[in-house]
Amino acid sequence: MNVGSSTVVTLEYVLEVEGEEIEATQEGEPVSFLYGHGHLLPRGLEVAVHSLPSGAFEKSLRPEEGYGPYDPERVSTADRGDFPPDAGLEPGSEFYAQEASGSPVAVRVTSVEGDRVTVDANPRLAGKTLEYRGVIHRVREATPEELDHGHAHGEGGCHH
Repeated sequence: MNVGSSTVVTLEYVLEVEGEEIEATQEGEPVSFLYGHGHLLPRGLEVAVHSLPSGAFEKSLRPEEGYGPYDPERVSTADRGDFPPDAGLEPGSEFYAQEASGSPVAVRVTSVEGDRVTVDANPRLAGKTLEYRGVIHRVREATPEELDHGHAHGEGGCHH
């Protein structure tokens, strides 16, 4: 059986970007997910394994298939006073801000110069090629309960 709609996939994977390991499952501890529901998976992993059978895989994803292109319009400057007084404002610090629509958005501090703080609302991996490799241990049909709940149950999945 191949990975696709209404299947539960059990796999181990490593995600690398520019030669650096970004995320990985624990060796010997595969995770299970309900294909098409994307819960707790790095963006693009479902794209990487779509239609694959059990076995080893390697897949390179362009930015458009992963976290999207880098958008310089998502970089802005704010006043130090816009942050809580006890906020540790240094490059790499992360905060939540509110978009014009009212939706929360994660922002990352990229520089602090005097009272001016530059923040970037792009996902950290925007504009990057994602390199996945791993092993699909098992692909099976999802149960009606899993489809109803929207996640995989059992080994490597949700237990409730």
